[in-house]
Amino acid sequence: MIVNDIEVMFGGQAGDGSLTTGDLIAGVFKHMGLEVYTYKDFPSRIRGGHTNYVIRAGTTPNLGMADFVDCLVAFDLEAVEVHIDEMRPGGFVIFDSSQEKLTDAVRRPDVFFYEVPLAKIAKDEIGLELVRNTVSLGVLGRLVGMDREIVLRDVTSVYKRKGEKIIDLNIRAIEAGAKYVDDHFDHPSGYELTTGVDRDRLIMMGNDAIAYGALVAGCRFMAGYPITPATDVLEWMAKYAPKYGGVVIQAEDELAAINMVIGAGFAGVRAMTSTSGPGQALMTEAIGLAGVLEIPIVVIECARAGPSTGMPTKTEQSNLNHLIFSGHGEIPRVVIAPGTVEESFYLTVTAFNIAEKYQVPVFVLSEQALCQSKATLPSLDVAAVTVDRGKLERNGHLKFGEYRRFAFTEDGVSPRAVPGTEGGMYLAPGSEHNDRGVITENAGNREKMMEKRMRKLESMRPDLPKANVLGDTTAEIAIIGYGSNRGPIVEAQDRLASDGIPTRFLQMRTLWPFPEEEVRAFIKGASDVFVVENNFTGQLERLIRYVVGPLPHMRSVLKYNGKPFRPIEIMEQIRAVGAARRALEV
Repeated sequence: MIVNDIEVMFGGQAGDGSLTTGDLIAGVFKHMGLEVYTYKDFPSRIRGGHTNYVIRAGTTPNLGMADFVDCLVAFDLEAVEVHIDEMRPGGFVIFDSSQEKLTDAVRRPDVFFYEVPLAKIAKDEIGLELVRNTVSLGVLGRLVGMDREIVLRDVTSVYKRKGEKIIDLNIRAIEAGAKYVDDHFDHPSGYELTTGVDRDRLIMMGNDAIAYGALVAGCRFMAGYPITPATDVLEWMAKYAPKYGGVVIQAEDELAAINMVIGAGFAGVRAMTSTSGPGQALMTEAIGLAGVLEIPIVVIECARAGPSTGMPTKTEQSNLNHLIFSGHGEIPRVVIAPGTVEESFYLTVTAFNIAEKYQVPVFVLSEQALCQSKATLPSLDVAAVTVDRGKLERNGHLKFGEYRRFAFTEDGVSPRAVPGTEGGMYLAPGSEHNDRGVITENAGNREKMMEKRMRKLESMRPDLPKANVLGDTTAEIAIIGYGSNRGPIVEAQDRLASDGIPTRFLQMRTLWPFPEEEVRAFIKGASDVFVVENNFTGQLERLIRYVVGPLPHMRSVLKYNGKPFRPIEIMEQIRAVGAARRALEV
């Protein structure tokens, strides 16, 4: 019997309620005192097409998916066909047998199948086929021992706004599913959940944490254009920012959105946009304008699979080169990457402080596997948030005719005045200019102005998020990664350590300006360095080589099929290298 450790996958067609049920169960697991991580894998259309939702629960925080699926709730035969190979030996499938029948081709002898006519039960006993997903909740709850009181309480809370009739229908559906298990099965599932203490924790999606961080950091203007998987940030801000004096605009396209944000930043408002790869491409020229005019802006980049439209709802880490190197000409910019939902909140706050203190564009790089996933996390310490507006001039500090907006300074940051500041009027041209903002192509001025702007990359280093070093810091096997790969890498580390294979892990949180000293210090003395990332060309691995130099013992661990890493995929590659090394020694 496996106790308090389970990964459940709901699979069916988009629009059939799989995602809603998944959210509900994630809440139940959290209220039972378990740590939760979720992952959505859905098609880029509203209805139709295979979708699945993974909910993982355990007694320790797991920031990614497990090696295998323990329970598959399959609303159609396609869900079994697609995911049967992902099942853990000894796992089980709850299959809706109302219309389709299981074939021998999809059965596995080491996986048990509970064939339950979910839709038929919903239609015949409840009177509404739509609640078959809630019937499945009753079946699952009985098989694994979900707390009945918590389930009923959460269902009541979720459907309260729809009225007592809908609440009653769903509660009856849960009871009908549980009864069917009692009447038809005596085979134990092999899994059991117990109810613990629901401590003072949150369950939150990465995009919601980013938006909340922006609001707490003082962001009061957002313009964006809906694009998967970044739209949640726009929707969250549209719902909550106006309550705190914020303005949120759905622009006609990404070009308009970024230019509105630049205008707001110029006017002195903390401003941001959110987008993904295709939208980021459209914003490239305007971001150069923000760089040359030294206007602080924050861009939330929620990466997805490309190129072009790519796979809009799948995860990938293939936009790193674009964020660091895109644009004609050269500007100082910052790229930071949270690795957890909790970090998504705090690093977004950091992004606004860096943007304003150093007057640069700052990218917060997330990806679909993080920004649209939920996780349990400790309560966020809003009181600890500080706002640093940098060299922002106030009335009475400037004298008209003498103010130099782009003054040459030791740290590269010039005193900043916003429209309406007494004595702070200046020119703001997109062309190269002198310290007063007057356009000039003077060679000497150009050199000084480029050097001034780029000095910010060095002066800001003390304020940039430091990398996390996890595991055994003396281990010869080193792993480097960023973003959502933190979870599967840390879990792989723990399991490798239990097998007598110690590792160290550098979770990079600042990707540009590149933390050369951190990386050099981390890889020193390593026999093997593995760089884990979700792209085809190994963008981070190549960036490390570009900055640090040749490293013959560095290898890429890559995945680029639109799905996040599972721990076993990282462990297998590390073990394979170790086995090859031992074979050579023999």
